Amino acid sequence: MNSKPRISIVGANGRLGRAMLDLCNRHHETVGMTRHYLDLAWSRARIREALAGLETEVMLLTAGNTNVDHCERDPAAARQANCHAVAHIAEWCAERSVRLINFSTDYVFDGEKGDPYREDDPVNPLSHYGRSKLDGEKATMDASDRNLVVRLCWLFGPGKPSATPDWAVQGAVELERLSIVADKVGAPSYTRDIADALLPLLFDEAATGILHLSNSGSCTWLEWGQCCIDAAVECGVEVKTRYAGGVTLQEVFGDKANRPRHTLFSTEKYASLTGRALPDWRDSVRAYVKDYVAPRFL
Repeated sequence: MNSKPRISIVGANGRLGRAMLDLCNRHHETVGMTRHYLDLAWSRARIREALAGLETEVMLLTAGNTNVDHCERDPAAARQANCHAVAHIAEWCAERSVRLINFSTDYVFDGEKGDPYREDDPVNPLSHYGRSKLDGEKATMDASDRNLVVRLCWLFGPGKPSATPDWAVQGAVELERLSIVADKVGAPSYTRDIADALLPLLFDEAATGILHLSNSGSCTWLEWGQCCIDAAVECGVEVKTRYAGGVTLQEVFGDKANRPRHTLFSTEKYASLTGRALPDWRDSVRAYVKDYVAPRFL
């Protein structure tokens, strides 16, 4: 039996990293690297030192600085984590013929297209976060044509509190009135569905370049949050606010980093590679709330 780990995961203690680690462990020899093992704030030399001796065929880079407003306040930190460290890791992988799968964001777009974004649509990030992630994409692609960049949007799942599902249910339980952004459109991405969708592509050399992934369907943040509240109530959670109200993106984030309004993805490329689609976002949200959110309030 080959003892060489086939897959390594950077950011294995994060929301997506945990989902990938849990699933990959069932099918492949897998090594999970936490921030203690490899921190994206480190220099090129220290990153290479951390990776020295690692044997792997595929590396999943699930770590990054995803705090949009922190990135706006500290662009240098954003570029270090989302661009420079990515370039150092991509360089190390290319030298060893290791396939790198990096994860990016819908924030590389400006949200003005209206229709679902395809992988080859023009990019125009509105924030330092989006620009740093876009530069990380370029570093990944420039290092090797075997690499894959997976763009995700509205990620949620167990491991760490997820902004809209956890916040919406907690707000409904504690507050007499709850408002959620109603003019931001996209599709949630459940970490467990993303991991399951990517498993058959990890070693697929046809899956290169950029790939858009999200759960099926579309919604606003308000519809997403209301679905979470509905699911919690169905589980027996008692709430003070049964129905959330809507506010605009400008009202909530007016003095903070710019956020794209409409970033629904086309996932046709994924369907052409696999012949399948991800589950509807409503089903995955209900499952997540039932299994991980509602029990905290019962």
